[in-house]
Amino acid sequence: MIIGALLLIEGVWELFSPVVFGILTSNTLHGVIHIVLGIAGLWSGWRGCGRGFAIFLGLLLIVVGICWFVPAGNELVVRFFNLNQAVAVVNLIVGAVSLLVALTSRRAASLETS
Repeated sequence: MIIGALLLIEGVWELFSPVVFGILTSNTLHGVIHIVLGIAGLWSGWRGCGRGFAIFLGLLLIVVGICWFVPAGNELVVRFFNLNQAVAVVNLIVGAVSLLVALTSRRAASLETS
């Protein structure tokens, strides 16, 4: 839910500014995607299925982050989403954290039932 809330806030900010937090570049499409992901994250958290969302988000962000570092992918993510290197690195970090949260929540749930 925390990542969902942060994505929602960042997405709204991206609608009004091409630069977020003074370093992360963005555009309107990128902002709309973050708003949708933020709402989905909050909704899945409230519904108790945040683990599935964390896995989806983690994989998505890691793929987008990696694309920035691959020459052919770089052109696409820059053209469509106006991503810079800072955004790519943040995507990789948030994606990894999301996957880590998903994996540890599964372990925690199985330990509680043992």
